[in-house]
Amino acid sequence: MITKRSHFLAISLLSLGLLAGCGSVPGGADGQAGDAGKAGDDGRALGRHDGSSAYLDGRGGPNDPSGRGAAGGEPEHRVYFDLNSSIIDSRAADVLAQNARWLGKRNVTVEGHCDERGTREYNLALGQKRADAAKQYLISQGVDGSRIKSVSYGKERPLVNGHSEDAWSKNRRAELVP
Repeated sequence: MITKRSHFLAISLLSLGLLAGCGSVPGGADGQAGDAGKAGDDGRALGRHDGSSAYLDGRGGPNDPSGRGAAGGEPEHRVYFDLNSSIIDSRAADVLAQNARWLGKRNVTVEGHCDERGTREYNLALGQKRADAAKQYLISQGVDGSRIKSVSYGKERPLVNGHSEDAWSKNRRAELVP
């Protein structure tokens, strides 16, 4: 049964996502839009970029749909975003829901990250929107908000170095750091 609170939260999250995608995108030093590419946007907002349940750190594999590492411990702590987006889709919701169950009474920091394109200021703001969206989803799943800190690193801490869509897509992320 859907409660008024969960209905309001869902509408609020959708509204935040729409607002995040409506702003203008400042140009970077090379004239490219910040984190708002052209080609390569295939509709995958979050979750595994290759469609599998494989872990980037090698803990699971394509045949491990459980959402847990090889030892059955913690879930994947990384979700990915579309270009210029902070919208949580169903794959991200699954990853975050697994984290909400796993977190329990643990404290967590949600780090927002962007790709290298765009200005520092724009990417810091977008990274914060991503971290806040993940935080709000965890709260909607029952995690105590006082246990969650959100921070943006913008483009300062890339997961993958490179100047290609493949590298950029892996850098548009939010990470949960227990």
